Amino acid sequence: MAKPGDLLRVLRPKSVNGLLRLYAKNPDALLFAGGTERATRLKPDSVSAESKIVIYLGKVEELSRIRRSQRYLEIGSCLPISRIVSIGRHILPEALSTALRSIANPAVRNLATLGGNICAAIPNNDSIAPLYAIDGQLEIRSLSGSRWVPISRFFPGAGETVLKEGEILFRIRIPLEEWDYQVFRKVSGSHICSHPLLNFCGLARFSKGILETVRFALGGLNNTVFRSLELESRLEGKTLPLSEKEVESLLAGADELLEPLTDSSFSAAYKRATGLRLLRWFIENIHRENR
Repeated sequence: MAKPGDLLRVLRPKSVNGLLRLYAKNPDALLFAGGTERATRLKPDSVSAESKIVIYLGKVEELSRIRRSQRYLEIGSCLPISRIVSIGRHILPEALSTALRSIANPAVRNLATLGGNICAAIPNNDSIAPLYAIDGQLEIRSLSGSRWVPISRFFPGAGETVLKEGEILFRIRIPLEEWDYQVFRKVSGSHICSHPLLNFCGLARFSKGILETVRFALGGLNNTVFRSLELESRLEGKTLPLSEKEVESLLAGADELLEPLTDSSFSAAYKRATGLRLLRWFIENIHRENR
């Protein structure tokens, strides 16, 4: 394995095709863009002794493009968070905009990329719960072609993604839908530089006092993100405000489905209680937006 002081070879492709060719030839290479996630987790053995190669993505213009159509916003995986936020909350879904603006500080957001935040495969990273709730899609590319994957299928397990050898995350597709109520909340850990304990995103659409569509996602309970289409469907078609019985029924259903894990900082019981409080807060506040 590479040792401290070993010289690394840094490659700087200028096109997606050039990048994919280099990555196919050097599958053990370290892909590097903003580096904010890598900086906190980089170890001497992150690059294999055989290659000792870093592929810098910052020169690939296609990875930093942004395109808007009538239905979608498509964001290159290496576009810095600060540039995405500059689009403004009137184009970005408000919940996602709030989440991205909450990441660290301006200096970090100038370097950090949305693709890096996703590919770190940390379920309580700030962008993940909103992308789950809005049904974000990810385009994956390799020399053999491209494929689209819902973000809900991108993380098979802790610290894992569905990326295969030679594949990169090319861009993120964000549906541009109208929502009457959007919220993002996070419960921070004990250390200012730590990842949040939990992230919650909730979306609701209603008309004439009827809750038409609702979505919610909770990241940080375990090794993935919690979202239940069954629980969401229970709320759809309900008259606002919801009765206490309806709220308690939904929370009881969520309590049965949540599978929190104890980690080095927080117990599973604490995570469960916090997650249920966030869900209750979201449900009870929907009707206030309907007034």
